[in-house]
Amino acid sequence: MDNHDYFDKALTYGSMRKALRRCCRNVRWKDSVVGYELHAPQNTHKLIDSFRDGSYRISPYQRFTVYEPKKREILATRIADRQFQMSLCQAGLYDDFVEHFIYDNCACQIGKGTDFAIKRLKHHMAEYYRDHGSDGWVLALDIHHFFPSTRHDVAKAAVKKRISDKRAADYVCGVIDSFGGDNGIGLGSQISQLVELAVLDDLDHYIKERLRVRHYIRYMDDLRLIHHDREFLRRCWCQIDDKLGEIGFELNRKSTMYPLRQGVKFLQWRLCCKSTGKIILRMNGKKVSRERRRIRKILRKEVDGEFTQGTAYNSLTAWRANAARGNEWRRQINMRNYYYTTKAGLRHGENHSGGQLPAPQAGA
Repeated sequence: MDNHDYFDKALTYGSMRKALRRCCRNVRWKDSVVGYELHAPQNTHKLIDSFRDGSYRISPYQRFTVYEPKKREILATRIADRQFQMSLCQAGLYDDFVEHFIYDNCACQIGKGTDFAIKRLKHHMAEYYRDHGSDGWVLALDIHHFFPSTRHDVAKAAVKKRISDKRAADYVCGVIDSFGGDNGIGLGSQISQLVELAVLDDLDHYIKERLRVRHYIRYMDDLRLIHHDREFLRRCWCQIDDKLGEIGFELNRKSTMYPLRQGVKFLQWRLCCKSTGKIILRMNGKKVSRERRRIRKILRKEVDGEFTQGTAYNSLTAWRANAARGNEWRRQINMRNYYYTTKAGLRHGENHSGGQLPAPQAGA
């Protein structure tokens, strides 16, 4: 089989079963997943046959809203559709998409993610410091309503440009159409995430190869550029805005430019370059305040019997594990102290009737 003709490979039973096992990881608590996997051989053969006889249709999406780290509407793909989409990605679709992505396109790829993005930004900052010291400027750009405002014609053009298997490209275009209208791609599918990465791939190459920005990184719709010349970054800002306008996007009002000495704000962290060149990773203060409120709320529910004992401690443990990625040992200690102080206050009846909880420790 030709390396550029992998649609049939994705429809083999072995590929589909392997894909199903991957799709079920960490979601076997869902009744729909358990029920589908319980009859995996029959369901897999049925799905394959639906493609063979032309009766396959993408199932309606499940809609729900998440509120962390910000409010987003998610369109969840049904398990059968996810099974085939995973099989198609494994067969060659993923490789087609990412083959020409720049290295610093950091989201939703194997071996990449938030940790990789932070590591790459640290690398860029350290390299910049060796060449220019701590004086410089950061251009932070964010696209307004990236997923909901993506034009379908732009997304399909990006797909057809990169996908070598025509039937695979037609299927992905069908996924794009399944979201309805002329604009908007649902957040919650592996294919939709790859499509969105591809939509901005030309912009990545434009910034790196035409604008010649050496220190550039992107995580989905969050872009960071570092340069010693403020006016150069202003021109880049205008040209990037123009390029985005050509494909139907506009920059968020929170897009800004600020001195590098303030640190680079990225993915709810702040990376600061010390005078020695050491890069310090500090947590966004909002994440600290949010966790204090969460702990207080969960402890109250534990006292009222709504939550099992230890739920708040598990939340604290998870937060501290995340904080340990940065230089936040003092905040970890202060958060732990806040947990025990609040728990002791509730245990002795303080604030149970709505009074004031103990104040957090200084520096928390």
